[in-house]
Amino acid sequence: MAKRRRNQTLYYLLLGLTLVMVMFGIIMISSASSILAFNQQKDSFFYLKRQLVSLSIGLLVMFVLAKVDYRRLKYLSYVALFIALGLLGFVILYGKSAYGSSRWFMIMGFTFQPSELAKLSIAVYAASILSQKPKWAKDLKKLILPLGVPILLAAALVMIQPDMGTTFTIIITVYFLLYLAEAKGWDLVKLALAGVLAGGLFINFAGYRRERFLAFLNPWQAPRKTGYQIIQSLYALGSGGISGVGLGLSRQKFGFLPTPFTDFIFAVIGEELGLFGSILTILLFVAFGYLGMSIARRSTDRFGRLLAGGLTAMIVAQALINLGAVTGSLPITGIPLPLISFGGSSLIFTLAAIGIILSVAKRGKREPLRRAKNESNNMWRRDGRPRLSRVGSGRGA
Repeated sequence: MAKRRRNQTLYYLLLGLTLVMVMFGIIMISSASSILAFNQQKDSFFYLKRQLVSLSIGLLVMFVLAKVDYRRLKYLSYVALFIALGLLGFVILYGKSAYGSSRWFMIMGFTFQPSELAKLSIAVYAASILSQKPKWAKDLKKLILPLGVPILLAAALVMIQPDMGTTFTIIITVYFLLYLAEAKGWDLVKLALAGVLAGGLFINFAGYRRERFLAFLNPWQAPRKTGYQIIQSLYALGSGGISGVGLGLSRQKFGFLPTPFTDFIFAVIGEELGLFGSILTILLFVAFGYLGMSIARRSTDRFGRLLAGGLTAMIVAQALINLGAVTGSLPITGIPLPLISFGGSSLIFTLAAIGIILSVAKRGKREPLRRAKNESNNMWRRDGRPRLSRVGSGRGA
């Protein structure tokens, strides 16, 4: 009973933290997008309204998935992955292009990004494979066909869009799932080295990626070209000081900072709320990672443990990539800050992932109790305590 109560506590803590983060994101999107929204759409709340619609859908999806037994997703993941791969191929041919990428479908005035579905479905699919065949993690050769091929196919389709940030997120998520599945240390080292080599080749053989990487190393070499985004982001973070210039008073969002309410919203947070606001944002993701991993650790079901851990790693990895790009610690990849940046697809599927984690928190400790009840021929009370035999209760005594 104590363990079940702890899981319920984690459930409500993660739910509360999620709601705090999305509300914080709504406030910052309202502040960061108002100027561009008025200039482009003649409506200062244009992007805020769209985000609120996405938030409503995302919360509905989250609460529905939190009520669904996560074990049902084990086999649905095959269908979801197949659909995601099909949409990834379709969007390359017929998707909406922007900023040199073809990543979106336009549906009733809203954009849909198939790579967000791909991230989620791959995490669930990988957790399903590794939970059904636990010994395969010890011999990665056995995972080449069932796991390696679909993941590499998805990563290749995402790279063609191109979207290197999402590709990195997918690879990191699967890598962490292999770690949780207790893959051999040397195999993990070889995979990491192969990933670094492949990343270097992708950067070197694409001119714009090479320019971004060189700009990351020294943005002042081309301050008006490839280094412009990083420099403007650092200006915003630096001008915020300790306490910030004040909510809504950012100067960098007046056309200087590119996409201030999407990929670079953390720079606006740093400028308006200062070092305190920046540290608070980071601590929110630290707390999210801690709660998600605590839920994974407390789950007695292998699939639930891998599922909660993998989805938590997916969200935290995306946050780290975004924060690294905005602060100049990593090359710019064009990936939003989960739960906080503007972006309908990102928000909806991130909330869907959190709904699944909540489902694990809600049910991860109940399965052994049910099994014990069945095996002991109803020798357990409803509260989980064993029934005590009564002296002289048998007939003829």
